[in-house]
Amino acid sequence: MEWIDQLNKAIGYIELHLKQKIDYEEAAKICCCSLSKFQQIFLLSTGVTTSEYIRYRRMSIAAHELINTDIKVIDLALMLDYDSPEAFTRAYQSFHGVPPSVTRKAGVFDEYDRIVFQIQIYGGRSKMGSNKILRIETERLIIRKFTLDDWKDLLEIARSNEKSPFADCGHAWQIDEAGIRGAVENFSKEQQFWSVEVKDLHKVVCLINFNFMDDEQTLDIGHVINAEYLGSNYDYEALKALYNYGFIQLGAESIQAGWALNDKDKLKPLLMLGMKVTDIRMADKFRPDPDGKTSQFEGCKLIVTKEEWLTNQAR
Repeated sequence: MEWIDQLNKAIGYIELHLKQKIDYEEAAKICCCSLSKFQQIFLLSTGVTTSEYIRYRRMSIAAHELINTDIKVIDLALMLDYDSPEAFTRAYQSFHGVPPSVTRKAGVFDEYDRIVFQIQIYGGRSKMGSNKILRIETERLIIRKFTLDDWKDLLEIARSNEKSPFADCGHAWQIDEAGIRGAVENFSKEQQFWSVEVKDLHKVVCLINFNFMDDEQTLDIGHVINAEYLGSNYDYEALKALYNYGFIQLGAESIQAGWALNDKDKLKPLLMLGMKVTDIRMADKFRPDPDGKTSQFEGCKLIVTKEEWLTNQAR
């Protein structure tokens, strides 16, 4: 797959320049994406940031240099782009658990292998998929699992959703305290539910649900945002991070969402993310009209593929 080849080429550039100053922008350029997107993909693919990977690899190189050559610590620090031998020694001991002198005398050191991107990702100390990500941070948000303390914020989201003119297009929400407390307890135990907390507000404003992954590796994602925060782009920012997670960490080949075609507010962040409407059809509302009849609404399905996601420069 082309995106895997691009990541491997970026890793190749990093490996060639571990003994000198690394241009992060050049690595992103080789990967055919922006720096911010490259860093996101790298973190979600490997579990470490780009800077952490470079530091870990340099510490492995340093250990081999200490054992196999008579290089001085000050020269080793300069070679690996450290400002001083003291800074290098602190970083070395933090990684290996021993100072450089112990490695040189006793051969004690840790190892961090070069990462190679394949269908699965090997290298470092872990393999892709071995650990579930439970928390993702963006500039403004903390995207995490629910806790029992989130019930008041979830109640606000539920009541906001029930006031929407499109409320009947989805399942009815519990809008009483006992019902919401039960819901948030359930959400906190399941991996599929994500809360979106705004850092400055210390408040959960959005719920995102990984509904299912089908046999064709299509991940269905739904979301509900507190109407008070429509237009803030909190939903866009959170969905962007979780789409990265879905494609890179979970191995989705496409991501889809479905909702009312005329709910422009809810569809706006999806369209901003590059999703395209692929199907429009009439569907039964989930709740009957006051006269007991079931009416219909114009529903739609939106989708974005992995290839489209990884090559879209607009985001």
